Amino acid sequence: MARPHAAKAVAVGAAALLAATVLGATPASAATATVTDATFVWGLSGYAQVGIFGPWNVKDLTGNAALLTGSVSGGSQTQYVVAPAPATSMPVSSPQKTPNAVKFTAGTGTVDPATGAGTLSFTGSYTVNAYPAQFNAPNEIYKNPVVTVAADGSGSLTAEFSLGAGTDVSGNPTPAQDFGRLKLVTFDAGSLSGLTATGYRVTPDYQGVEVTVPDGSAQNRTCANNQWGSWAPEFVTTVPVAVRPHFYSTGCGGTQDYKPALPFDIGYTVASTPDPQPSATEQDVRVTVPQAEQPGEFVWTIDGTNGLVDLGTAVAAGDHYRATGSINPVRVTDTRAGAPAWSVSAQVSDFAANGTSFDGKYLGWAPKATENTGGAVAGATVASGFDGGNGLKRPATLGSAALDHAKGSVLLGADLTLKVPASVGAGTYDATLTLTALS
Repeated sequence: MARPHAAKAVAVGAAALLAATVLGATPASAATATVTDATFVWGLSGYAQVGIFGPWNVKDLTGNAALLTGSVSGGSQTQYVVAPAPATSMPVSSPQKTPNAVKFTAGTGTVDPATGAGTLSFTGSYTVNAYPAQFNAPNEIYKNPVVTVAADGSGSLTAEFSLGAGTDVSGNPTPAQDFGRLKLVTFDAGSLSGLTATGYRVTPDYQGVEVTVPDGSAQNRTCANNQWGSWAPEFVTTVPVAVRPHFYSTGCGGTQDYKPALPFDIGYTVASTPDPQPSATEQDVRVTVPQAEQPGEFVWTIDGTNGLVDLGTAVAAGDHYRATGSINPVRVTDTRAGAPAWSVSAQVSDFAANGTSFDGKYLGWAPKATENTGGAVAGATVASGFDGGNGLKRPATLGSAALDHAKGSVLLGADLTLKVPASVGAGTYDATLTLTALS
């Protein structure tokens, strides 16, 4: 069975109408570091921003949690901005409103800045109620969230969840209940975007996630284009029936499309190791000893001095804008015994700029294999989604080698073509092209 090797992310920049972007490169590798100042910012869901009776009431924040009030509730926060549906579950408005969000600070834990892998814990709580006070609906209390991320970008968000005393939908009193720590949402490999040395954004799973509820409305799985799903089934099946429908599809269209969890943002500071200070009487000596190279190994690295692929300024071409460029080539060397098959693939995120975005499907490529002594072949050309299809929004092969290929190396490159509709607003847009090797 193929097993994934550590993925490396390449930042892709394109200016639709203005000058090209400048974006810091993600380090190729870094040691896991301890952090004490992590931040966690989340707007819950688009459903929480519109609600049946208006935006949900987020209140009674404790510890290191604070409320960022968005324009959906008359506030002016701009720290947390998400693209409107269908890019996320944020309801569309004109002008586009900003969501209410909860921000945790002073988070602690470990993180690998190169991949985002690690565990970050936050102290504090917030309380949510989706109904006006006259209903006496029980408060939902979320406490001490923990974000866990694996090297491939998968992971989960958990929190201690409890329900206050109140009245159920039938008018009967309900006692306070403590459900302990629950997994609120999960996310698959490749769910991190905007990864830098100081943080990243996570898009949780929802579409196609099946849940079988013990009572109440069954999950609707008939919506077109798989516009149905669920938060983490562990959470949905545990919470009471009065709260449960907020977190999974019970119908199609309308406010149902607002139920997926919104992305959440993680930030942190990783302190660098200071160089020794000079002394009048002594000197420090430092040396780095690399791991010994063993014969027969699979190695792939991204050539280039930084992780930025600059597509420059897009040029008007009738009903669209067009920009071109080339990825930083990927050097693959395979000298393993048995010459097992391998492949390198890529997938691009959506392009974003100051709260606006456009679909990553508009990026296409034409792979090529040069300096090829290892029997590799370039992947197929993928057209921009502007001409049809999904472009590089879906994983595409950059290059591969079959079983029993020759030992050697290859330099994999690709010419990029970006075509975006003329309706896309002016700005400097950034996306992340994530490369994954399988062998």
